[in-house]
Amino acid sequence: MTATTEKLGLFLPQGLHEQMVQAAAERLSGRKTPRGGVRLVYEQAFNDLLEALDAGQLVAFPAVRGPKHRISVRVSGLLCARIRGRLDPLNLKLTDFASTAIAGFLHPPEGA
Repeated sequence: MTATTEKLGLFLPQGLHEQMVQAAAERLSGRKTPRGGVRLVYEQAFNDLLEALDAGQLVAFPAVRGPKHRISVRVSGLLCARIRGRLDPLNLKLTDFASTAIAGFLHPPEGA
């Protein structure tokens, strides 16, 4: 039995989704398609940010400016609920949360 997934509609800065697809391809070298890997890297990015917030770390959520592309990604239903539960208390939009999570995943801070 597979876990249920939910679709998240995201508006991401140009090129950010393509960087995540590339990250998935690098992690899945040797496989035919990074399709399942794209979901995995998004889930990892979102989980990393949620864990940092749960640990009480200070996280800056810079404003996302400029042109954006609409994409949809599927993530586990539980993860989707955790993300949505964080948005209102932090007064965030999904775009800001996702962009911060992805940036942290693609460019982790030194020593992390």
